[in-house]
Amino acid sequence: MKRFHQLFLVGQFVCLLVLAITVFSPVQAEEINEEQSCQQCEMQVRKEVKVHLDFYYELLAEKYAPDEIEKWREIKKERDLLRKKLNEAKKRGEIEQESSIGDEWLEKHRQLQESFRLAVEKRDEEQLRSLLPKLFDQYNQLNEHYKVRLNMKTSS
Repeated sequence: MKRFHQLFLVGQFVCLLVLAITVFSPVQAEEINEEQSCQQCEMQVRKEVKVHLDFYYELLAEKYAPDEIEKWREIKKERDLLRKKLNEAKKRGEIEQESSIGDEWLEKHRQLQESFRLAVEKRDEEQLRSLLPKLFDQYNQLNEHYKVRLNMKTSS
């Protein structure tokens, strides 16, 4: 049963990874209607993947970093609230549609995600114990970026 649970989690992670790669790959639509339809589809897939990914991180934290669970829940709750505020501000035209996350952050995120993926593939428990807090810190940094964007909106 334990092996089945592990395989289920790995399968779920692989599916999420494939979906994430698909969602974040560039799409070039020839017509505006196709582009809007594609954007709506992407948004729906992102919502679905986010729910699974958040739960996956929580399960991993329970097993490998139990002292980080509350931190992750707070980060997740704050992130959801900030994203909601950002989306509302975008709809009102108060901020740009594009995110201004720096290339440095994106590169660090890519490297951390790659290390995390390798640790999961190898079932390296020590590596997972060390990477989960770093991963959560990185998501906390993203929340700080969201706050800055919201503050720029209110100050202008």
